[in-house]
Amino acid sequence: MNAASLTALVNRWRPETHTFHLRAGEMTLILQDVSMILGLPIQGEPLCMNTASDGWRGQMEDLIGMAPPAPEDPKERTPSGAAFSWIRTNFGELLPEGANEDSIKTYTRVYLWYMISRTLFADSGGKLAHWCWLKALTVLERRWSWGTAALAYLYRQLDEACRRTGSGGIGGCLLLLSVWSWDRLSVGRPRILTARPWPHYRHNLDREPTWAYLWDNVSEMTSDPNIMYRHYTEELDTLTAEQVDWEPYGTYYHIGAGMADLNPKLDRQRQRKITDWPVHHRGHVTAFQHCLEAVRNAGHVEIVPHDLAAFNNYLQWFHQSTRIELVKPAYDDQILDDPIEFDEVAQSQHDIYARRGRSTSISSELNFVRSEIQKTAEECEVVWDQSHRDEKPIGPMRNFIKNTARKMRRLANLLGCRDTEIAATSSSEEVQIPDDTILSQGIASQRKKQATRSAYQLKPRGNAPKRYTPDDYVNRGKKVVIEEDETPPRRSTLRKMRNDEPLSSEEEEEEEEQQEQQQQSSSKKRRKG
Repeated sequence: MNAASLTALVNRWRPETHTFHLRAGEMTLILQDVSMILGLPIQGEPLCMNTASDGWRGQMEDLIGMAPPAPEDPKERTPSGAAFSWIRTNFGELLPEGANEDSIKTYTRVYLWYMISRTLFADSGGKLAHWCWLKALTVLERRWSWGTAALAYLYRQLDEACRRTGSGGIGGCLLLLSVWSWDRLSVGRPRILTARPWPHYRHNLDREPTWAYLWDNVSEMTSDPNIMYRHYTEELDTLTAEQVDWEPYGTYYHIGAGMADLNPKLDRQRQRKITDWPVHHRGHVTAFQHCLEAVRNAGHVEIVPHDLAAFNNYLQWFHQSTRIELVKPAYDDQILDDPIEFDEVAQSQHDIYARRGRSTSISSELNFVRSEIQKTAEECEVVWDQSHRDEKPIGPMRNFIKNTARKMRRLANLLGCRDTEIAATSSSEEVQIPDDTILSQGIASQRKKQATRSAYQLKPRGNAPKRYTPDDYVNRGKKVVIEEDETPPRRSTLRKMRNDEPLSSEEEEEEEEQQEQQQQSSSKKRRKG
């Protein structure tokens, strides 16, 4: 199990709706996932029974022949169940040959009790097999709806884990949650290694592999869980609807996919006195049975095609109605209203964490930029609608464009551009630019006048240095000189020696004139001296 990815996913769970709240929308596990991943039956009798624990040790002895010893202190409160270590010690050895039918049923019952307690109905402690699951195995031929019970139990464990009301851990079938997350989300998804062939009972529909066998041989996560938890939280913050695999099983469909949530308002911590659950859940059990009967009599069901327009409207409402970002914001919402002081920005919690941590967080900056772009787009629409109503919309439009350009420049500076901000003066605001030609000619001059410079006046660079090209490498032994007919270039004696070429007649005359001028200047200097 990837504990970091599971923790990041559990933090998105909302007990009010029993769904994960992501930027892509609401997502949850349904009975279709239980049937495809685990292969458990989702039809049958609802697993609803009396959970009274009075005399549970005597009932356990009647079923399996023994029970854990009672504590020495009668006032000590012990859970109604057996530790996994006790089960392995007393039932871990194989039955001898020739065992009777009662012994075979006892060991089968204990094995099923041990298996479902560690996989489907594991508690947050992970050390105890509760008595109620052994009680459900009293009659082995009874067909319970184990898939519905496993999904409802996982819902309850997610409710307690996201609110931290339990022991600090999480129970339930985490294999179901992990495979469901890997099928749909790329966050925390391992790499599938070489697929292993299915070794059991080929060409038998009852023993074919489930969907979970696709993830049987995968690479394990070996990095620091604390660091990976932050990465997974940031990735879930930026996950969009287009990056989610909504149909990992193809067009498989089951009409009873929403029957797991029997009672969303039930809190087990406040309902400890309720033990006769068949009476308490009589209405839900009846509804469950009616739904199963409707599924059996429905026949072929037409799949409703996906409506993109309705989904977009839902996402727009969903983003405005719930919290979809768990990463702390990088900057204050009002940081773009005033000129940016980078010394103050460097003291923000976001940048301090980046300097002292081992990685940079892009999700908080991306969320900040996304919200600012959305607000700017809404402001542009409002100003555009207002400009059609005003008689002279030039002034308000110019002020809005100027403020928007200033905000966008500051936003770019926060992302590392560090562009020079243009200082607005009263005189520049009153200048009326008549047409586009004057505007295009005057922007450059206005920027030069209004641009604020730092205390260090940086001079512009000169001509760029000559870059080294492959031709220079090929001709490194001999400099190639390209001459034109009209204006032949001058070559000095040093270049003549380097190229090992004779000078032309015109170049010889020019060189003699230069030598005469040098001699005359040197003689004049001697006379003055």
